[in-house]
Amino acid sequence: MADRIAETVYAALARQLKVPAERLQAQSGESLDRLGLDSHGLMRVLLDIERELKLATSLELPDDALENPATLAAGVAQAVGGT
Repeated sequence: MADRIAETVYAALARQLKVPAERLQAQSGESLDRLGLDSHGLMRVLLDIERELKLATSLELPDDALENPATLAAGVAQAVGGT
């Protein structure tokens, strides 16, 4: 399940940033801010992830999960029990 979650996270980021998901995977340690994601974009990404994963409740992630694509994927996986 963690692989599906990671794919969902990277796909949502890719759609928001308008870049290939493969590029984001290669830059998974780069900060979301540096990749061009602002707070409004982050909210859209989180909503997209919630919709794709069919979550009944909103994601509540700690600040350290919002550092880069890798921490976001890990944070979402932990939040939904997919680790």
